[in-house]
Amino acid sequence: MKISLRKIKAIVGMKFQTLLSNTSVMLSPILALGFVFAIKNIMPDLDVNEEGISFSTNAFVLSFGIVFNIAIAGISMSSGPLAEEKEKNTLRVLMTSSVNGLEYLIGTLLPPLFILILVNILMIPVSGSSFGEVQFGSYLLMTTVASLISLIIGYIIGILTKNQTQTSLYTLPITLLLTSVPAIKHFQEDLSAILDYTYTGVLTNFANSIYSETGYQWNLTDISVLFGWLIVSFVIFVYAYKKNGLDS
Repeated sequence: MKISLRKIKAIVGMKFQTLLSNTSVMLSPILALGFVFAIKNIMPDLDVNEEGISFSTNAFVLSFGIVFNIAIAGISMSSGPLAEEKEKNTLRVLMTSSVNGLEYLIGTLLPPLFILILVNILMIPVSGSSFGEVQFGSYLLMTTVASLISLIIGYIIGILTKNQTQTSLYTLPITLLLTSVPAIKHFQEDLSAILDYTYTGVLTNFANSIYSETGYQWNLTDISVLFGWLIVSFVIFVYAYKKNGLDS
């Protein structure tokens, strides 16, 4: 399948305009930064690691921020606009024009991915951390992969639902479940092992580990979970895309 950079550039420009003009969608990443700033200034600075209790305010605040941004903002920035395009039939027009599925996917992924990455980077100083503390290379790679997963999940929801109202109803429980992971892992340790197999659980473990004495160490489990979620979500997306006739 050949791709045209000119068409991708046109879709990227259109998507940026759509996202930036959609107040409800753009509110999520702004709220993520705002909540992190507020929590950081309200919560006392704690770093407890004794008698089986492990808690760091910086780790909790950072994990909450990146999970909120990636899960809520990521899914809403892809599912909402796609559902709107379906309702207005602009998606069908694009698919029946000379734009192919791969060009559409790349063009629609890049704008929200750029916004998510930018907010994830801003999350570091807002949370009171430094770029050196968070092992920036690993942080950028992990949050970018997780952002891609959320965006693809959002596209799956947008494709499978009939309208924006139904999209919102399906999105809410999924985002609540994903964003509750940091709190559950801190306060319900018996569920921690299960949550390690979610991509937001990997993000939480990463945030907790970077403030430990040894720092974060890449391991097979985290890599498998991240790329497993990415591959599975992409396969489901392709299936939903073809099943709904968007490749014709």
